Amino acid sequence: MSSQNNEVKLIRIPGGINAEAIMTALRGRGIPVRSQGEALGAIYGLTLDGLGEVTLFVPEEYLDEARSILEAGEHGYLLLADNETPDEAEPGNR
Repeated sequence: MSSQNNEVKLIRIPGGINAEAIMTALRGRGIPVRSQGEALGAIYGLTLDGLGEVTLFVPEEYLDEARSILEAGEHGYLLLADNETPDEAEPGNR
């Protein structure tokens, strides 16, 4: 996703691994997302004193939906049981 003027900050989190998981969840639901972080943290895997922090940006029109997905993840609604499909994992079906 190219940098655009209508992008807004969604979240700032420690660690690229955490960022990748969130980006995968958002992209899997059709939300474009871009990450920005400094190189030292990524190269050395550091998450100390701001090193390794990653900021995620989404287009402004996706912000509310992206926040809802983050909230669902916080409450465990994005987790799938062994025999469950993604459509069955909606909060109302748990």
